[in-house]
Formats: sequence, structure tokens, C-alpha cells
Amino acid sequence: MCGQEDDLTPNERAWLRFLREVSNDSDPRPTLRRVQLLRRLCVPRYG
Repeated sequence: MCGQEDDLTPNERAWLRFLREVSNDSDPRPTLRRVQLLRRLCVPRYG
């Protein structure tokens, strides 16, 4: 994926910026727990 940033949509680039910001510019491995936590954050809550 390196060098192919032109292939990303503006929304994809925004998500990458967001992930870099919340990880303090580190490169954490996408463990199952991290993926599950991110998914929980993206689920709309009702009530």
C-alpha cells in the first residue's frame, strides 16, 4: 500500500489520519481486540 496514497479516497485518507492521531503516530498491530473496539465505536447507539 505504500506509495499508493493516490488510490485512496478522501474519506480513506481521513480515517488513516484519525488512526495515526489516536495511536500517537505509532503503528499498532490490528489485533482482534483493537478491531472489535473500533467496531464498537462505529456502531450507532439508540436510546
